[in-house]
Amino acid sequence: FLVPRSPKAFRDAWHVLLHDLHIKKELPPQEKYNAAQQIAYSAIVLMGAGSVVTGFAIYKPAQLAWLAALCGGYTMARLLHFLLTAGYVIFFVIHVLQVILAGWNNFRGMVIGYEVVNRRD
Repeated sequence: FLVPRSPKAFRDAWHVLLHDLHIKKELPPQEKYNAAQQIAYSAIVLMGAGSVVTGFAIYKPAQLAWLAALCGGYTMARLLHFLLTAGYVIFFVIHVLQVILAGWNNFRGMVIGYEVVNRRD
């Protein structure tokens, strides 16, 4: 479940960040997705919606003047659209770094859909 379900999700995400930066040793309780992942993946969906709205506002500003006005005007819609795009780049870079740190088997599991486990019987 990717939507943060707890009010303490932001606190837990901060602890995950401190752990990932090797500032803090103990990791908060984990589920399939930790609090930082839940917030990041939920935010990326909201950012997608924001990109669609701002994209329409700057693509057809005369026809969708009400939408551009809702975004704070044409110039603000362009700025928001640019900032959202920069956010995607930041998300992508952090995501790739996290995959690299997690190891090859984790990456392979994401691509093929399951994790390969060597068993010695």
